[in-house]
Amino acid sequence: MDPARPNISELNAIERTAVRFLRRRNPLDEPRLHRWPEAELRHIRWLEMSAVILAAVSGIASGALIGGLEIWLNFTITDTDESWLRWLEYWAIFLGVSIVISAVEIVFLYWVVLWRVARVASIAGLRLSEPEVEQVMAIGLSRSALDLPDPQEPIYGIDPFLRVPRWKLWAYALLYRLKIGATSFIVRVMLRRVLARAAVRALIPLVAIAIYAVWNAIIIGWVMRASRIRAAGPIAIEELVQRLSRELNGLDEPTRRLLLEAVAEAIIRSTNDHPNFVILLTRLFHTLEIRPGTLDLDWPGHAGAIQKLGARQQALLLDVLQVAVMLDGRPRRRQKRFLREVHELCDRRFDPESLESHYREFFRGQGIGELGHS
Repeated sequence: MDPARPNISELNAIERTAVRFLRRRNPLDEPRLHRWPEAELRHIRWLEMSAVILAAVSGIASGALIGGLEIWLNFTITDTDESWLRWLEYWAIFLGVSIVISAVEIVFLYWVVLWRVARVASIAGLRLSEPEVEQVMAIGLSRSALDLPDPQEPIYGIDPFLRVPRWKLWAYALLYRLKIGATSFIVRVMLRRVLARAAVRALIPLVAIAIYAVWNAIIIGWVMRASRIRAAGPIAIEELVQRLSRELNGLDEPTRRLLLEAVAEAIIRSTNDHPNFVILLTRLFHTLEIRPGTLDLDWPGHAGAIQKLGARQQALLLDVLQVAVMLDGRPRRRQKRFLREVHELCDRRFDPESLESHYREFFRGQGIGELGHS
């Protein structure tokens, strides 16, 4: 699938429903990308906080219902009865009702998050229509709202997982599934085995209520943060492209190609196929007039070319990379290491505190901010 033109028909039913929901809730007929003023930022923060609060409340409600069910079962049936039929009856009722309650809770949480993500997208001026970049935004936002992983696929021939051993990818996938599937129900079962004394086990339903609430709040907090990053990406990308367009006349083809090689390396170092990277590469290939699929992706071979660039071109390269490493979230250690390497090639000092400051502005919807290398 061409990442610039994702096909909604290839998504599963839940994703398709989420994308359609976001589009119905988005009234924009054209993009209105802009930096977020303080009033809009406060609104976005309220949307995020309300989602977390509702998630915690739903966790309390579901925990209370399941806890009440367990207390009732403990008075009528016990899973410690010697009869295996009684044991089977206990767990059949407990699991069956718990699954129904959890399913209703999940649907409610999806509605809470999708409604708020749609509002954030609208406030940010994102259009979520069919064509190209908007399609990437819509699918990316729906996946973050559903807390689904992005597909581990190359982006214009650039594989973010090129240097990641397969066993690590499998381990990551397993851990992600555990994050999604781990609920206080699992913790409850573990507590029942560990805390065997009846006096302590009687408290488990109450403890589980708190676990449900806290777990829901944490997960929805992650989801809303990921959604904000995806909503903040397009304005930063647009401002970066405008900056590059102003400098384009002073960039020959080898230099333009070098900029893209550096961005490709930053994406590979990120080990993340974030939708903001798709949008970034879509715009950069078009703006820099380089055909996708023609990069050699041999970063060590470009060190000498970087050292030969003029001071202004080196500054532009560093600014582009600074934006690129922020687009998938707070820059991680390996991304900072890459920036430090490029700074050394340009005979400049890398300032991690400045990068962190720029990330905070990016996260607040302030685009690329005032880049400091130019």
